[in-house]
Amino acid sequence: MSRLPSLDGWRAISILLVLGSHTIFSTGFPPHLAKTFHHLFDGIMGVRFFFVVSGLLITWLMLAEERRTQKVDLRRFYIRRTLRILPVYVAFLAVAAILQWSTPCDHTLRGWIGNLTFTRNFVLHDNHISDHLWSLAVEEQFYLLWPFAFVCMTPALRARVMPYWVGVTVFAAFISRFIEAFPLSESSLYADVFQERSFFNNADALAIGCLAAVWLSTNEARLRAILTSCRVAVFLLGIGMLMEPYAVHWLTEREWLPPALKGLGWVMWSGLGRTIQSVGFVILVLQSIMLPTWGLYRCLNWRAVTSIGVLSYSIYMWQNIFFTDPATFGLPPVWWMTWPLWLVPAFVAGILSYHLLEKPFLKLRHHFRAPLPA
Repeated sequence: MSRLPSLDGWRAISILLVLGSHTIFSTGFPPHLAKTFHHLFDGIMGVRFFFVVSGLLITWLMLAEERRTQKVDLRRFYIRRTLRILPVYVAFLAVAAILQWSTPCDHTLRGWIGNLTFTRNFVLHDNHISDHLWSLAVEEQFYLLWPFAFVCMTPALRARVMPYWVGVTVFAAFISRFIEAFPLSESSLYADVFQERSFFNNADALAIGCLAAVWLSTNEARLRAILTSCRVAVFLLGIGMLMEPYAVHWLTEREWLPPALKGLGWVMWSGLGRTIQSVGFVILVLQSIMLPTWGLYRCLNWRAVTSIGVLSYSIYMWQNIFFTDPATFGLPPVWWMTWPLWLVPAFVAGILSYHLLEKPFLKLRHHFRAPLPA
C-alpha cells in the first residue's frame, strides 16, 4: 500500500471540529447556541485527531523510506519537515509581529519566546491570535524525539518495543491529567508543565498513531482481516470509544451514582478518556484505509472533503485572527470578523496560504528524498 486513502478526509473533519469549537468565541455568536456547538464540536478532540494522523503518517513515511533505501536519512527528513511546516508558520509570525506593531494587539516576551522556540504549549494565557500554536509545538517536540528513536531500532525490535512505548506515553498522560486535576503545588511552572496542552498530555495520541503505522506495515494482512470481516462491529467499536468520555462524564454528574463509581468515572473520563478516544479514532482510520469506499468512509474521499483536508494546515494557522474580537486590533465590528462570516476570510486565507506558501515549498521536497541504494 503506497498511498494511504482517507487521511485527508479525516483532516477535514479535524479542522471542522476546531473551527466549530472556535466560532463560539467569535463576535456576534448567539449565546443560546453555545451549548449546542459545545456538544457538536470538540476542538480538543479535533486536534488530537490531527496528532493521531500525524504520528501514523510520519511513521508510515519513515517505514516506506526504510523499505526503499534500507535506512532513514534524518537530515533529509528534517529538511522535508522544515519545508512542510516553516513557510506558513514564519509567515504567520511575521503577520503577528506586524499586528503587534500597528495595532493594540500585543504579545508578551514570554509568548514570543514560546512561538519562536516551539514551546507555546508550555506558555499559557498569552495573546489569543497565536494561542493555537500550542499544537504545532507538540508536533515539533514529537519530531525531535520519535525519528531518532525510530532509527535506533531494527524493524523487529521496533515491533516488540512499540506497545511498551505507547504504554509509557499513556501512563505519562494519565499522570499529567491527574496532577492537573489534583495539583500538588501552586507554582505557575508546575501548572504549565501539567496541563491540557503539554506534550505529556498529548504524546499518547501521537504514539498511538505511530503504533498503528508499524502494525499496518508489518501486519497488514492480519489487520485487514480483522477490520474488514466484522466491519460493522469494528466501526461501532470505534464510534463507541470516541463517545466514551462524554457518556462517562454524563454519568459522573448524576447524583444517584455512588462516590466510588464517581471516582472510577473520573479515571475513565478525564484520566483515560482522551486516550480511549485516540484508540477509537485510530481504529476508524485504519478501517477507512482498508475500506475507503465502504459506507461513510466513501465521504472521506470525496474531492470537496479531501480539498478541505489538504488546506487544513493553512486554515488552522490563520483562523485565529478572524474570530478574534475586532477591538483587539482597534477595529469596530466588521462583517469579516463576526459570526458566522469570519469563516469566509479564514478559508480564503487558507487557500491563498496553501497556493502561495505551502505548495511551492512542497514541490521542493522531492529534491530531498532519500536516494535508492546503488
